[in-house]
Amino acid sequence: MQAGHRGPGTRAPVSEERPEEELAFAVVRRVLGVPVERHDRDGRQGAVDALVRYPEGRPAALEVSSIGPQGEARIWSFLGRQGHSRAVLGLTRTWALHLPRDFHPADIRIADEALPWCDRRAITRMRDAAGQDADVDRLLALGVRAHVLENAASDTRGTQPRVYVSLPPLGGFPGRGTETLASELAEVLRGPKIQSKISKLAATGLAERHLVLIVRPSAFSYPVYDALAFGGPLPGQAPGLPAGLSQLWLLTGIREGGVVRAVAGDRWSRSDPFDPPP
Repeated sequence: MQAGHRGPGTRAPVSEERPEEELAFAVVRRVLGVPVERHDRDGRQGAVDALVRYPEGRPAALEVSSIGPQGEARIWSFLGRQGHSRAVLGLTRTWALHLPRDFHPADIRIADEALPWCDRRAITRMRDAAGQDADVDRLLALGVRAHVLENAASDTRGTQPRVYVSLPPLGGFPGRGTETLASELAEVLRGPKIQSKISKLAATGLAERHLVLIVRPSAFSYPVYDALAFGGPLPGQAPGLPAGLSQLWLLTGIREGGVVRAVAGDRWSRSDPFDPPP
């Protein structure tokens, strides 16, 4: 299983599971070294996502969810699949396209029309075309910015002019790292979406219950996300989890951070479930 490097995407083999579930199942298998069987299938109503099977036959319940704005996931996933550069028909110069983190991938087609339109009119900054084209105005309203890359504009001999796509960088001051993780996590766990997951786990009646959370960049404050994603120190005190939740897994999908586990009444730990980079 491969992990991303300083980005939120991680690739995993294609299967019938949703990508987030597929990633979570693979991580749990790798860390615990036991089978994880999909359970929410064949018309089972209200079933948990999976069962963990320990060698002695003891099962554990497993649920998967995600935290952070859904809009972030769409464009990160799109760029993870398609790459950060793209050929666009009709371009004569190389462009930099800056998208907001909640940009919908379906709207990339608007840029594919707007940038060649600017190119034909020798416009080098998209904002200079405001009020002249409907596609340009729509992109600007969405918070999109674009400009010609000057060092690539003058000489494109032998190359196909391309569009290089970027998102706002994740940044800030690491500050106190995970010092506020416990309080921020408690707030997340009180939300209705996660409460429904915890209730589903409790309904199994199984003694051991695992919740895997896919963590998007804006799910926590920057210092907490930075520590989770890139390997910062973990809290020293035992984690306080809701009643009946045995283990909580926090997964950003970034190799440096691996996966962070909170074991109820015991400790925080970090594991690396990913393959070494090629």
